[in-house]
Amino acid sequence: MTKLQELNKLGQSLWYDNIRRALLDHGELEALIQEGVTGVTSNPTIFEKAIAGSSDYDEALRRLVDEGKSVTEVYESLALEDIGRAADLLRPVYERTGGVDGYVSLEVSPKLANNTNGTIVEAKRLFAKLDRPNVMIKVPATPAGIPAITEIIAEGINVNVTLIFGIEQYKAVAEAYLAGLEKLAAKGSALSRVASVASFFISRIDSAVDAALAQMGVGANGRSPLQGKIAIANAKVANAEAQKIFSGKRWKKLDNQGARVQRLLWASTGTKNPQYSDTLYVDELIGPNTVNTVPPATLTAFRDHGAVSETLTKDVSTANAQLSKLQDFDIDLTAITQKLQDEGVVAFVTSFETLMASITEKRARLLANQRNFTVNLGSYEPAVKTAVKELQTSKVMQRIWAHDYTLWKQDPTEITNRLGWLHSPDVMSNAVNEINAFVDQIRNEGYTHALLLGMGGSSLAPEVYRFTFGVKRGYLDLAVLDSTDPGAVLAYAKKLNPAKTLFIVSTKSGGTVETFSFFRYFYNFVANALGKAKAGEHFIAITDPGSKLAEVAEEHKFRKTFINDPNIGGRYSALSFYGVVPAALIGVDLHTLLSRAHEMACNCESCNCPVGGDNSGARLGAILGELAVAGRDKVTLIASPPLASFGSWLEQLIAESTGKEGTGILPVADEAVLSPEAYGNDRLFAYLRLNGDTTYDAKVQALIDAGHPVVQLYLRDKYDLAGEFFRWEIATVVVGRRLGINPFDQPNVESAKALAREMVAAYHKEGKLPELTPSLQASGISIYADVKANNLSEALKNFLALAKLGNRNGKGRSYVSLQAYVQPTDETTEALQNLRKEIQTQLQLATTLGYGPRFLHSTGQLHKGDAGNGLFIQFTSDATEDAAIPDEAGSAKSSMTFGVLKLAQALGDRQALLNNGRRVIRFHLGKDVIENLKKLAEVLS
Repeated sequence: MTKLQELNKLGQSLWYDNIRRALLDHGELEALIQEGVTGVTSNPTIFEKAIAGSSDYDEALRRLVDEGKSVTEVYESLALEDIGRAADLLRPVYERTGGVDGYVSLEVSPKLANNTNGTIVEAKRLFAKLDRPNVMIKVPATPAGIPAITEIIAEGINVNVTLIFGIEQYKAVAEAYLAGLEKLAAKGSALSRVASVASFFISRIDSAVDAALAQMGVGANGRSPLQGKIAIANAKVANAEAQKIFSGKRWKKLDNQGARVQRLLWASTGTKNPQYSDTLYVDELIGPNTVNTVPPATLTAFRDHGAVSETLTKDVSTANAQLSKLQDFDIDLTAITQKLQDEGVVAFVTSFETLMASITEKRARLLANQRNFTVNLGSYEPAVKTAVKELQTSKVMQRIWAHDYTLWKQDPTEITNRLGWLHSPDVMSNAVNEINAFVDQIRNEGYTHALLLGMGGSSLAPEVYRFTFGVKRGYLDLAVLDSTDPGAVLAYAKKLNPAKTLFIVSTKSGGTVETFSFFRYFYNFVANALGKAKAGEHFIAITDPGSKLAEVAEEHKFRKTFINDPNIGGRYSALSFYGVVPAALIGVDLHTLLSRAHEMACNCESCNCPVGGDNSGARLGAILGELAVAGRDKVTLIASPPLASFGSWLEQLIAESTGKEGTGILPVADEAVLSPEAYGNDRLFAYLRLNGDTTYDAKVQALIDAGHPVVQLYLRDKYDLAGEFFRWEIATVVVGRRLGINPFDQPNVESAKALAREMVAAYHKEGKLPELTPSLQASGISIYADVKANNLSEALKNFLALAKLGNRNGKGRSYVSLQAYVQPTDETTEALQNLRKEIQTQLQLATTLGYGPRFLHSTGQLHKGDAGNGLFIQFTSDATEDAAIPDEAGSAKSSMTFGVLKLAQALGDRQALLNNGRRVIRFHLGKDVIENLKKLAEVLS
């Protein structure tokens, strides 16, 4: 017996809050029904994203456009076909249960929420058009909707009453249902032919009440025991009211005539707060004569670890007491629920308008024959086609979305708790209002700048948002500090006004040494300028539940802490709080951003088959995987200039996810785009092209003409970048399966950290870091390497001569990694890129460039974990000035400087590479970094 069937045994039905054509075409909805799903509630947001982001509806759209249908007519035709097909699939359930279950819901136009007569006419028209007994028409529980419910029930039409948040709203709905039944009975009609559910919304109650409680600072440490309790208490009390209503004399008279109980349906049951169980609003609301409608993520979670037992009718007295206690704090739940209903109506209208706009846009794209994904793979095409087919036969996409860890390894460790990003577009959409309210508060208080203190996954996506979107007028100018170079730290201290700067301390683990060093330094910076009493209000935290940072934020009275879903790894966190909060601070429109991410998520869903559909994440993953296995294991990103920063984020995702167990794909970003002959046979090119930008069109076409494999991804505008985050995440986990590795762990990252800690321990003990003897000193540069050389030119050239060219298929071909433990400045980057281009041009090898220690949290995993074909050139320098790292925030005592920390990390990383059999040369550039980098470039030119 499945868990869904166990629920049915306890008298609760489980309905699926999702519908789209691919679910119907590829049998997934039918499979869910066989598992125990007994109904469907339609979701216009999913419908809209499926139209915009996939080919689900393209054929039907073309036909309807050719027929001259308007946008509204196109929508209705598509929607009614889906609803009708779903109803037909559920008809056996309807028959088997005697009309208790087997329903599918379709809403009247949200624009009719305040129009009683319009709602009645629309409901009658839709029900007649569908002409199926197991269809329910969704009507909102607004003041105008309540009388409409009575009239629609009186017509014998099934009704799903939606947008119910409060007890009084529910009572009015139940009253309208009873009145409708009485009118139907007066006509002499059979009452058993009509059914209704009252959709009572759950999670949004907790979101609103928790925010009110937090604002009041109720309870120990500002946290009330009522937080996370009121939504369930509200539902339990509503259920108790339902039991009274449907057991009284008025009901018994109707019951004797065959009337059906109007069941409470728990809606909005996806958990919004990552500190709460992801099955909370299923586990705690199980009871007879009820329905729970769940979104895909909640269904997946419930299948895996949900608890089945009757909970709804337990502790009702406690629930009443909790609602009473809320009144004691002067929190008006009735006012909150009314506000939520008003906002819900607006949100539904907005969603419907967006749906119409999406149909209009898709219509134009189809007429113009525009595509967003094209490939030129040459001789690799057959292997990729076979790989795509295998994704289908092995149900790879279904298993990804079902969180099936066996897709990668037989051990669930660091897999089952790393798939929360699949649902980030949905989850974060529910947090937009909270984030925007926070940003507005910050702006109104006069903050003009923000400095994010973080590393790797915490810093890379925010940096991409900043470089891609810039800063909207009136918002905060965001910068990212992810360098332990004292010059970088001091540069921000010199130019930022502490009174107008918000510091974002961002770390998943809450224990990252660099992030905490930054925090302690800048906390003292603010406290010294403004006083300790005001310091905390200039800091916010983004972290996971229960982390050390969460404790520090509370201790130092941070303005706010955003708690992220702990089931998301750092490099998959671009669409979570870690990326979205910084994006909001610079003025990015979060609704549009997350809408584009959601659109791509729909494209990459399991029901969008990579063979019969256009699942671009799956296809991209198959391409990356097959070409890597064939020797094309250097994926080289070419991006339209406004999108160039995306490469830094992509480097971490691909390198840290795939570079392990002696295999991996090297991501190459920001490399000069040269003529085809400058590249070896180990490259796959990915071209991110922004609509209207032709910068690299000719060069990319030359690569295609020369036979290099090229994937082209077309972005309508900058907001499509959100979809790229998601598409590449899906592609990367598909690659993980092909390479036989776990794409979520990073087994070699700790080695460099451990060696750096050893260096620091030696420093604390001896008062200095371990000293190395240079193998050569020439031209003002100290060189550390095993290669024999008499001068600077020989040292570099002899080291590069160790490169391997690989076999005829490109397998085993070397790459060169430049690792700069120096202050990141525009001038330094230019000098490093010039040297990089010389190496690339002369050796035809893939090259990468990273600043340390930042790259340790990015490509560092691949450097130690791949097949060992890299040549690593490390650059270090002497600091012109240093900065002390406080031992504790608020204390002046310091036992180490940033200069010492940076050098310890460089030495630790070098040793970690050597311990893993990698080839390394270190150039210590002294204090004249730019000039000495020029010398190195000159010896190659």
